[in-house]
Amino acid sequence: MMRRKGWIALAAGCACLALCFPAAGEVSVALSAEEAAEGSVVDVRVDAGEGAETVTYVLTRDGQTVFEGKEDDHFEASFRPRQEGNYEVEARVRYGDGSEDGAAASVRVSGWEEETQGPDRIYSQKDGWWKDKPYGKSDLDNAGCAIFSLSHALQRMGWTGEDIAPENLAVAHKNCYTKNGTAVARLVYNAGQIYGYTTKSALLKDQAGLREGLRNGDYYSFSIVIGHIALMTGVDEKAGKVRVVDSAPSATFERIKKGAVYYLRDGEYVKAETPGEIPGARYYFETRYYGGLEYYMDLEYCARRGGRLIRPSWVYYLGPEGKIGATLEQLGSGESEISVNGTQMTVPTRDLSWGEDGKPRLAVVTSKKAVRLLNEAGKRIATVGGRTVIPVLREEEDRILVMDGDQRGYLKKSETEVLEPIQGEIAHGLISVNGSTSGRATVKMRYGPSEKERVMASWKTGTQVTLIRQEKEFWQVEAEGLRVWVHQDYLTREDEDGQEVNQGE
Repeated sequence: MMRRKGWIALAAGCACLALCFPAAGEVSVALSAEEAAEGSVVDVRVDAGEGAETVTYVLTRDGQTVFEGKEDDHFEASFRPRQEGNYEVEARVRYGDGSEDGAAASVRVSGWEEETQGPDRIYSQKDGWWKDKPYGKSDLDNAGCAIFSLSHALQRMGWTGEDIAPENLAVAHKNCYTKNGTAVARLVYNAGQIYGYTTKSALLKDQAGLREGLRNGDYYSFSIVIGHIALMTGVDEKAGKVRVVDSAPSATFERIKKGAVYYLRDGEYVKAETPGEIPGARYYFETRYYGGLEYYMDLEYCARRGGRLIRPSWVYYLGPEGKIGATLEQLGSGESEISVNGTQMTVPTRDLSWGEDGKPRLAVVTSKKAVRLLNEAGKRIATVGGRTVIPVLREEEDRILVMDGDQRGYLKKSETEVLEPIQGEIAHGLISVNGSTSGRATVKMRYGPSEKERVMASWKTGTQVTLIRQEKEFWQVEAEGLRVWVHQDYLTREDEDGQEVNQGE
């Protein structure tokens, strides 16, 4: 393990211990701080000289033993104090010749460690802190890996606050715990209903699909080994490696079959034989497990295990309260219908954000007929109707990446026209018959500005439309996710006050 700076050492030798040991070497115990907060991590380093084989850790608080371990071969370790008080870490070292020596160091614990959150937060399931945090009929220490993975995903989506902390997610979703462990599909689905991300019931086991999803910001909860859940958070496409966040890597290393774990060293992927080789690793002496880590695995292995989709909100509303995740209900270049925290609203499309640079772009399918929506490999996954207005996530040389409902795919550029949201005044109108905007009559919407053009839809009178441009006696309009043409006789315009103005007057 890497040596850490800022250690506080206590004098070595039996004089600092309640028990005396035969002098066999100069032992010293160094802690990372003289004072710490409840819940913080205290790192311990034991320097024991040549011939030291094992160390036994004993932890006391205010003179009372709270932990006494077994012989261990980790001379650098950590613990998380769970109560205030004066803690002493005693290290009893055994040498190869059978002799023993020891030392101790103290840390005063007071106050509460402010819980940090964020896109790089990695929880350590096996650091001893979670033993008394309930989850169903168990606790997070023994059964919380899926909860930790969910919290990791939510924080990387930008969620913050007490609700997404593991102990509170465990309480909110305690019914997802079963006698066989977590019902992961139920957990991910139920949380998605609260936090607005997209998921699917089927596991994704296609390498190309998994690579494409990770490249575009999806996350995947997956059974990294039997009985343990971790989170995929990114991909190195060139190397074929997936970035993984694992709350309990010791479980992965103990159970992994036909797979390997890697870390980066000088830009090269190095296979790790133990968690302790991975930069940032911490070993917790109370549990004898390593804490949470981020590392890499082969894409092929991850795809074989199957990933459960966690797709963040891809569209955001830039409202008075800042950037808020939203669900797009209906799209137009002028106005769009969205849902924010269960509330539906109509907003200017220019006030939305999506895509690689956050600038909303749209496309309209220029074909009269439906066109194929393709996956990364060029296979059809769905169809998109002619004159449909669709959000563009990314433009490439001869294709565009779009969102069609809850699925992502490619359209050929030759079949679309890329648009920008209307920046100026947005003009409206109502579909009407003989000037009436009420009743049950319908009006045909056409592909182009002619009565001979193909009918693309039929809209009821009273349907509100956004006016795009006029060409002779026809208006190009948008509504219900389409950009089509209607004869001016079937359109009643609205003035700035929302009053109807007969188009024929």
